[in-house]
Formats: sequence, structure tokens, C-alpha cells
Amino acid sequence: MAGDTEPVLQTSGIVEVDHDQFVVANDDTDTLDVQAKGTLIEVGPGFLATYTGVSYGPARVTVQVWQAEPAAEYDDWEVIEESVIAASAAIEVRSLDGHPSEGLGQIPAGVYRVRAHARGRDTSTSQEVPEPVEDYLFQFWPTHRDDLTEPPVVTTLKKTDKAWSDEPSNDTELWPDRSMIYIRDENGVTRKVDPESDLGRAVGALKRTRGGRPLEGKLEHQEYARQLAFLDRPLVDWLAQQDDEILDEFKTFCIRTCFAVSGLDNYPWVTEWADRAIGQRRLDEDYFDLAERVKWDPTIPKRIVPGVPSRRESLQQYEAVKTLAGFYEPVPYDSLHRALETYMWALDTFGMDGYEGFIATLRERFVISDE
Repeated sequence: MAGDTEPVLQTSGIVEVDHDQFVVANDDTDTLDVQAKGTLIEVGPGFLATYTGVSYGPARVTVQVWQAEPAAEYDDWEVIEESVIAASAAIEVRSLDGHPSEGLGQIPAGVYRVRAHARGRDTSTSQEVPEPVEDYLFQFWPTHRDDLTEPPVVTTLKKTDKAWSDEPSNDTELWPDRSMIYIRDENGVTRKVDPESDLGRAVGALKRTRGGRPLEGKLEHQEYARQLAFLDRPLVDWLAQQDDEILDEFKTFCIRTCFAVSGLDNYPWVTEWADRAIGQRRLDEDYFDLAERVKWDPTIPKRIVPGVPSRRESLQQYEAVKTLAGFYEPVPYDSLHRALETYMWALDTFGMDGYEGFIATLRERFVISDE
């Protein structure tokens, strides 16, 4: 019988990395509601996300569930971190878009301390790989709710790799606060609040209404639709009904509009990316890498914008570049997924003060009704 010397459950398999991450979550968790970060994992209510070295491609993962804390094994791993999560339903390793991983079983609901291990993250940094070059081990064991801290804490036990090490900022005065979210209170006043405050929980509950009814059909498994439907459900439903040609027009309009409002259209070397992606209907270079180049360029003025309801503040120019996601091709996402992703980064570009006007412009431009 399994005990303290061996796990009660162990599975191994392959997860598809997307945007330098994968998650341990379920359909009901909001994996954007990050409350604590390390250099390997970030955690929030009922989930953890993992920072990888590769940007896209397969990674090897082993998951163990123990009756009690297992013996620590440090020698074979380059980075190890621990935290505590409370899962109200079973969770599993999955890609960012919600697809379960091959060969990996579910972790039952419960309150767990989790120890995450990784190696190989420096092997093919920011690349797309056809075969796994990174290994991950997650060990879960039960703990008490008293161990849940507010906010949660990620503890680094070992780190010898370079991946996700801290980078110095070139402008510490313009650095988004990722610990708080934005809401509008009952008087219509924009407020910056703790996600776990009463107001933070209230907007989280509103988001989970998905705009008044469950997401169905093409939208059922779309993570970005789950995040955005409550802001304007008819627009999200309209996107699900469009063919690839109309979705390309939608993405193009979002990109052009965001480049203009952020001032990036004044920089030919930046607009060249947009022109090429739109003209070819394809972007070969990772848009996160392009956004990083803009973020660290001292000649481009930057601006912090408050987040749309339930989201954190953003660096406007960074988010504008990310709208190019609509034409990024190396991973096999459909046009609807890409259009929703572009829409989300566009809303982050406009922020609380401008998103409603932007949505109104979209609805007028594409003749989107409330039906």
C-alpha cells in the first residue's frame, strides 16, 4: 500500500507549451487571476501556472499525489519552488487554451502544498521545439487550510538556471502593478482593489456569469471568451459566427486602432511588423518577443493604463504589440481563438478609460447588434 515512501497517485505525460507557459487548473479556474509569482510557478485561486523555457512545443511532465510530504530531491533539478493551493474541484495539467495533456491524470479536489521542479529551461529558450527538451515534476500532498496565506506565497527552494530571472527595469516609474485589479463601484467610480476584497470578488463573480448565459458551441472551450464575455456578450457571440475572412478584418482593425492609440504608428520599424503580418496574414516572429523589444526601447514613450473591469493595469505600448497575436501561426489555434486573443489585448491597450468607446467603435464598424 502506498504511504510516505511512494505516491498514492503518479502519472506522466506530455503537455503542449503555449506562450512560455502551461497550467494545472480546471474549467472553472481563472488562470489570469495570479496572486503570487516565483521564477518557476505562479499561483491563484485553485490553480498554478508554470513558466517554461521554450515558447511553444511539448514538455515532459510527471504529477505525484502523496499522503504526506515526500522527501526532498534537489540534485536532479535546476529550479524548485513551493506554494499552497486550494482546489474546489479536480485539477489537471493542461495547455493555456484548456486542452488536457496526454497521459496525465487528474489531481483530486483538496487543499495541497505543491512542490514544483524543472530542468532544461535554458536549453531552447524562447524557441518552438518539435520534441521535449524540458522536464517537470509536481508533487502534491494534503495540508490544512490554515496554511493558506493571504496573499499566497511562492517559495524558491533552489534555482541554478537562468530562465525567468529578474531583469532590471529601464523605467521603474512606469511598471504596471500586477497585484491589484480595477473595478467600477456602484457610483461608477474607477477603483483599484485587491482581487480578494469584497469588490474584487464581486467583479470576479460577474465575470463568471459570461454575460448572462453559458458559453456554448465554438465558444465553450475558448479561454479568452470566458474572460471577456461579461463585458459585451453580443460581440463575443458575433465573433463565433464569422468566417475566417471577417475574423481577419476584425483582427486587422484591432491592430491598426491599437497601434494608433498607443503612438506606435509613429515608429516605422514597429509598424513594419503590423504591415507584414496583415499583408501576409501571418506573423512568424513571436509577438511577445516583439513586445519586449518595444518595452525596453528608451526612445518610445510608455504609458500605464488602468485595467478594464476585473483586469490589472497594463503598459499600453506592450499590449498594443500583442494584438499581433491574431496572425501568429506556429501553433495550431483556429481563427476564432486568435481573434479573441487580439480582442483581449486590444481591450488591455485601451484600458478602463477607453474600452467602452473602443467596443462601441467595433460594433459600429462591423454592424454588431444586441441580438
